[in-house]
Amino acid sequence: MRPFKIQISDQDIDYLKNRLSNARWPNPTTQSGWEKGVPVDYLKKIADYWLNEFDWKKQESRLNQYPHFITQIQGQDIHYLLIKSPKANAIPLMLIHGWPGSFADFTSVIEPLTNPQDSAQTAFDLVIPSIPGFGFSVPVHSKGYNMFRIAATFTALMDQLGYEKFAVHGGDMGAGIAGIMSGVAADHLIGTHINSDFFAVAGLGMFPSDHSSFTDQENVTLERMKQYKKDGTAYLEIQATRPETVGIALSDSPLGQLAWIVEKYKEWTDQDKNLPEDAIGLDQMLTNVSLYWFNQLGASSAAILSENMSMAFDWGGDKSQQANQWAPPKIPSAIACFGKKEDESLLKKLAYSMGEPDRWSFYGKGCHFPAMEVPDLLVDDLRHFFSAIHK
Repeated sequence: MRPFKIQISDQDIDYLKNRLSNARWPNPTTQSGWEKGVPVDYLKKIADYWLNEFDWKKQESRLNQYPHFITQIQGQDIHYLLIKSPKANAIPLMLIHGWPGSFADFTSVIEPLTNPQDSAQTAFDLVIPSIPGFGFSVPVHSKGYNMFRIAATFTALMDQLGYEKFAVHGGDMGAGIAGIMSGVAADHLIGTHINSDFFAVAGLGMFPSDHSSFTDQENVTLERMKQYKKDGTAYLEIQATRPETVGIALSDSPLGQLAWIVEKYKEWTDQDKNLPEDAIGLDQMLTNVSLYWFNQLGASSAAILSENMSMAFDWGGDKSQQANQWAPPKIPSAIACFGKKEDESLLKKLAYSMGEPDRWSFYGKGCHFPAMEVPDLLVDDLRHFFSAIHK
């Protein structure tokens, strides 16, 4: 493993600015609002900020204040941050991002988790990896990086770092990886903590056939979920089935990459916020979009999503009697959901149908990106759960 520093060249920054300066925009449409995607007038304002006001070097310096490393695991470069707490007896905690995220999603939780101001509070050593095909875990050298392989890779990373026992948290794809780690790395885990929300659950499309026991409000929420699955998940179907095609477009067009991610920041953030920057902040949004642009992650992340969607249709794997007789040890688990208060009861029922967690919590603020939207709430939930189970 070797130290790593983010160093995007001036040539790459100038190229981005040139492309933004010479962008070709579509003709005005009759669209009003976000129902059919990102409004052109809105994206023009964000693109203008990206070109004329956003300071990548400032954000690069902010990210480089943390210790970055790259190691090789089975021939694949794995990028990660390792931030050790100055406090004694800190709990090792891996934080795993999802799509369209990166390690940068977690910068607002690093200081409060590693160095709490209250000396009585539990502190954490943080390991924040980039999923292969994301961040600086590129290029991906072989096929097969589904969540099982990524879970095994991240377990090997923690072993390299000398952590025999550790905790794990994830959201979106990171939640799936964390869940799988409870099987492949059960003997090494203190516990698993994931965040979820209306859109994460609806996107899975795992709706119960019998909902006669649901309340009227729960049935309203269920219908909203079904509608979202129908008209809000085209991005996933495209990346899952045509990753090469969309990857070419996202690698060539900064506007395309910007629109591709910003749409999800609008849809998946706190619905009480008018615009995505109201929930996350414009510089935070563009830092992540810039990482995707500079490293051509639109293509590589689509390839990884495609691998995982293919895997999802064969969860059973080995159907032999011997395989069916094996069960991993029970790992303490927690789910923290964020979103609209009226969705809480149905989210809990659907989450519990996939396995009852040891801790369930719901917050009426934030949504799919709590580490960026409501970092204090996420920090408190992580600390409460792992403090209670760590001995």
